[in-house]
Amino acid sequence: MTLELIRSVPQMANLVRPAHVDSERAALVAFLSNHLSPDATGDRYEWLYCKNPSGVARVWVACEPEAGKIIGLSAAFPRRIHSQGQEVRGYVLGDFCIHPDYRTLGPALELQRGTLEDLSRDGAGFVFDFPSISMLAIYNRLRIEPQGSSVRFAKPLRVDRQIEKRIPNKLAGATLAVAANAVLRLRDAGSGRSNAWTITEEAAPCGEEFTIAFRQWAPRMGICADRSAAYLNWRFFQHPQRRYHLLTARKNARLCGYLIFHWESEDATIVDLLAEEEQVSKALLVETVAIMRRCRVYTLSAPFLGSCSGREIFEDCGFRPRESSPVIVLRMPGAANPHGDQVADHWYLMHGDRES
Repeated sequence: MTLELIRSVPQMANLVRPAHVDSERAALVAFLSNHLSPDATGDRYEWLYCKNPSGVARVWVACEPEAGKIIGLSAAFPRRIHSQGQEVRGYVLGDFCIHPDYRTLGPALELQRGTLEDLSRDGAGFVFDFPSISMLAIYNRLRIEPQGSSVRFAKPLRVDRQIEKRIPNKLAGATLAVAANAVLRLRDAGSGRSNAWTITEEAAPCGEEFTIAFRQWAPRMGICADRSAAYLNWRFFQHPQRRYHLLTARKNARLCGYLIFHWESEDATIVDLLAEEEQVSKALLVETVAIMRRCRVYTLSAPFLGSCSGREIFEDCGFRPRESSPVIVLRMPGAANPHGDQVADHWYLMHGDRES
């Protein structure tokens, strides 16, 4: 994707300008909480926009040209991207929202065009996004096509909900659910929990060993965002609104892999998984399944880029692909490009790589 294509889309009259993360904080938080989500609180803003170890967020606003009223907001959150043994500056896009009175395509196009042009001028290496359906329409007008898709791999651990929907007789349904759940447990018995590694749930914060391990494992992951100890602690364990759990696999106290998940009510999601070899990843998945089954979780999900390596490991553990959603990956001028424009196949992106 080139800037020439982005610039060729007709422009409107609204003003798009960078916003100051600190001095305009009150106005930006108010706009986000009113037009993005009630969960876009001041605490979330402080964490997501100001405390990121990779740098302060970039923000752009679309304004009425005369009154200066904010009618739209776009944000880019810094990531250190590891590619071919080098580290380059990248961004994940998010928090894009438009005032309801201005939700025509014009202001949204102006805002997204301005965001991408500024990031390109400032030397960003990579930009990626997990766009909604409405956001995808904006990318289409900018002539930017998805380069991949995030696929939710899911593993059912209990079938009570499905049976309750289909069988109105509670006694019959409960009896059938017990039998079906037993079948699911028996299927997993063949996987076997490995004794080759000591797998435990650990309390944060992550130590420097996570940074060292990532640097050793990153080259075989293709293009991936930084997973240093500082990043993991910020992204997952300083989150103001969500609790994450960390499983580690160790051999003789040496870190061999980790898995991070969050668990809400009856469902759980794996958000990050990294290990020195595939068998460690499988051992971590098997242990996570066992823990979630004891916690009476119904479905364990793992969304990740469909072209990522490791799909076979999830399928071996009983995960199956469900719905998918588009992923935008752009190589910008700040990244050398010796192998052409098709970069999505070489990315390692999991659910935790989203902006929040």
